[in-house]
Amino acid sequence: MKTGERIEDSEVRIVYHRAGFESKVGHPVRSKLEATVCDWLMTNAIAHRHGSEVFTVRTGAAGTPMAYVPDIILHDRDKSGRYVIIEPFDAATPRVGSTRIIAAFRREMKKDYYVIIIARKQQMNKVLKEAYDLLVDFKNLDVLMKKLPRPAR
Repeated sequence: MKTGERIEDSEVRIVYHRAGFESKVGHPVRSKLEATVCDWLMTNAIAHRHGSEVFTVRTGAAGTPMAYVPDIILHDRDKSGRYVIIEPFDAATPRVGSTRIIAAFRREMKKDYYVIIIARKQQMNKVLKEAYDLLVDFKNLDVLMKKLPRPAR
């Protein structure tokens, strides 16, 4: 569900305006890892946006509604027509819910979104397998060149 869709008897508040970081090109980001991924995307001319969409997903046995704001969404879709979400995962500064919210989002939206999680090798075991379509080692971002949609030139 996107922002603006009403869920009866539920209220979700977003707090995204916390102090963060800035990528080399001036994008506001939530972590140093996200800044590094942003810089890599810019260097490789891959159009993207940060924290631009808000989804409501149901989590846990009770189906509690929670907000999910993807860190990075690419402008271009993949070959299957799905939007690509990139989530830099930094276990040293995990957000509320860690990858459980992403896993819930992916269960609900798998046919429309392809989720890539980027993490440091030593933190990959902390990422739920249900949360991603592709898990990439932070030190090997170039593996994304074959996986990401590229505009025709």
